Amino acid sequence: MKGNERLDKFLELQNKGVSIDDIAKELGIVTKTLKAFLNKKGYKLENERYILKDKKEINQISFTDINSAKKENSKKKVTEKKTTTKSEEVVKQSKKKNLSKDVNTSKTTPKKTQPKKDRKINITQEDMDKLCEVYDWYMQVKDYRAVKPKKNNKKDINIDKRELKDLKSATIRVDKKTWEDFERICSNSQFSKSEVLTQALNDFMNEYKHLL
Repeated sequence: MKGNERLDKFLELQNKGVSIDDIAKELGIVTKTLKAFLNKKGYKLENERYILKDKKEINQISFTDINSAKKENSKKKVTEKKTTTKSEEVVKQSKKKNLSKDVNTSKTTPKKTQPKKDRKINITQEDMDKLCEVYDWYMQVKDYRAVKPKKNNKKDINIDKRELKDLKSATIRVDKKTWEDFERICSNSQFSKSEVLTQALNDFMNEYKHLL
């Protein structure tokens, strides 16, 4: 049951002469709770009856309090706006002053430019003779350097450029360590095992061709 319905029901039963304890039971609440509810609504006990007292005064006080609070809030807002606008104007004026100072200082203080110094080199006759000797040496050596073949820094096996034809497959027994080194060399080279092995045999036979 809502507050207004409870109050109307209480007034109705009170006018019929029902006691407050019976009214509380009828409303389904405790008597103490009902009394607190009535006091909150502005009802006071007089001659064993709850009567509304000073309703007009209560309304006037609440209304005046609300108006005074509104006026105070509006005054605070106005003063805050005034203070903020004044502070913003002060900040703007200070910025303008600083900008004008910077412009004036930049105009009045020219940049200092240091004059360039002429660097002179003193060369003696001995120095000129040495320079001439170096120049003559360079003229002799430059052609030799251009003709001299460049070294091939590429680390790989030298194999004669020829195609392998009529390949022969054979089963041989080789020292294990030697074969492992051979496989490592072939893996680090761009040539196949058959090409490397053929070149190795050719080099060996060329060295001992008197035994052929």
